[in-house]
Amino acid sequence: MSYKLKVIGLLELEAFQKLYKQNWPKYCPEYYCLDNFIEFLKADPQIKNLKLFTLEGEQARYDALFVVVDRYQIFVGSLNNTNGLTRQALDLLDWSFGFKCSSIPSRHIEALDNVVRSKELNLEFRDATDLFYMKAEDALMLKVEPPAGFIFKSLSEADAPLINEEWPNHHLGSLYFIQRQIRMCVNAGLYTEETQELVAWCIRLQGGYLGALQVKDCHKRRGFGSLVTREISHRLATQGHDVMALVGPSNKPSAGMFSKLGFRIIDQCVWLRTKPTIGEFTWPDGE
Repeated sequence: MSYKLKVIGLLELEAFQKLYKQNWPKYCPEYYCLDNFIEFLKADPQIKNLKLFTLEGEQARYDALFVVVDRYQIFVGSLNNTNGLTRQALDLLDWSFGFKCSSIPSRHIEALDNVVRSKELNLEFRDATDLFYMKAEDALMLKVEPPAGFIFKSLSEADAPLINEEWPNHHLGSLYFIQRQIRMCVNAGLYTEETQELVAWCIRLQGGYLGALQVKDCHKRRGFGSLVTREISHRLATQGHDVMALVGPSNKPSAGMFSKLGFRIIDQCVWLRTKPTIGEFTWPDGE
């Protein structure tokens, strides 16, 4: 059988998203991934370098199969991980420039690995993470006041260069990514009240996860990472969102913090980046 990718838009994404409410929270990664991209499209219908696909045919629609290509990142979801359609969809993408396969749920990892092997793609990294999860009603209980001399505020795009520089995962093209996430998603920053210095922060990634959680070196070991995690979690919960975060198994301090706050592990996800096959590609500024 010959398979073809089909471009989809806002209405299809909204229809797919509703299907991912079943067996909650099993499919919450797919649900919140679509939630973010739906909001992106509503805010900016002409957003650059964002492509949304499914496969042609009734089965893919029934499975709510989607592949999101967001600049150099891909996100994938399906209610069915046994019929081979997820692999077919991934196989039809153009992998020439390399992809960062982001927060891929465990049920889709076999399909992704098979595509990597069949195309003989070389990897820059392949990292497993644990999915920490908290229900919105529990996250509402995380509200906390900042310590004396500090205030919570939403981040501004002017904060993006600092956040990008301090982010251990920063890379070519990540500054624009952080600017966009600050502009379009829930976030939280802890600032000194007197000088307005940003000392700790957390943003929300496209997949719906908490990300880029960081504390300036000179302010570490004061519990500020936990404070901004509580603040952004509460902000998400007030919008009715459950809260998710991905933590590498070797990152014991972060895993301990999320566990102490009441998060529980419900799944594993993989981050994987393939190397370009036709030379490096540099993303234009502002895209």
